[in-house]
Amino acid sequence: MTRNSAILIVCLVLVAVCAAHVNAQGYVDILPDEIKAPFSERYTRITSEIQRTTSDEWAGAYSRYVGETWSDVLVWTPELGFAAYRDTCSNGPRAWVNFGSARFENGLLFLTSEQTFTGEHVLAIKREYTPVKWGHQRWLIPTDELELFAYAVNSGSWEDYGSFYLKSGGNTDDPKGQPELPSQFKHILNRKPVKAKIVEIGEKPERWYPDVTIDAGKDKGVIVGMSFWLTGVKNTEVKISVASVNEKTAVAKVVGVSHSYEYEENGDSKGTEAEGFEPRPGMIFTSRSPKNERQ
Repeated sequence: MTRNSAILIVCLVLVAVCAAHVNAQGYVDILPDEIKAPFSERYTRITSEIQRTTSDEWAGAYSRYVGETWSDVLVWTPELGFAAYRDTCSNGPRAWVNFGSARFENGLLFLTSEQTFTGEHVLAIKREYTPVKWGHQRWLIPTDELELFAYAVNSGSWEDYGSFYLKSGGNTDDPKGQPELPSQFKHILNRKPVKAKIVEIGEKPERWYPDVTIDAGKDKGVIVGMSFWLTGVKNTEVKISVASVNEKTAVAKVVGVSHSYEYEENGDSKGTEAEGFEPRPGMIFTSRSPKNERQ
């Protein structure tokens, strides 16, 4: 299977998932009635309105990638407000919800929660979003995360920029050009990747990997939430995410380790084994994803 074919299949799957979410409510049905009922009433009214009218450029259904078995869905119209939920089948099924009013003012979207319950089933949601055009696509980016979105696009990692709300429906082709970001963030889109090496290993927890300190910080434009990928290790992909930043260093957490294997057409292994991973000083990371879906 070619790389483009694989990406096409992934896109088609995502479109199908988005379409299903617009017409359903995931695992919301498992929630207690006092939580489910007011949310479902609002969600149903909004989705019915969205399906009835398609003239608004920004109102509609949005989804974002949270993890392999996690997703967020947001639907909104200026008249009926918003409804949003997250669900997962990991250690579940489980679901979290939120709903309230929506106001589009001075080019920004403001969401204000109206739910009266609190506790474990509440979906935290940002209040202010900046609409961003990217070719034929429409995105809602939390205003305080515009810089992080720019770095995510620069990285070429769909998992990173796909973690922001993308409007569902319409043309499923990749967008051409660059996102139309506010001027202060546009330079990030064309930045060369940041290179960094591990200079210190944190205390190893009982499970998973220790935090690592890299030799790139504010001096190189590193920000919290930014991703880096390991270089120079055969058939092994390691992703770290920046948790805190100093002037010349940053502390990052290992958020993903995966291995790939090569096979002959008949299914036999080519004999190329994936290298194991154990963080150590001197390992080199880059802010450009090795997959770089946008190249």
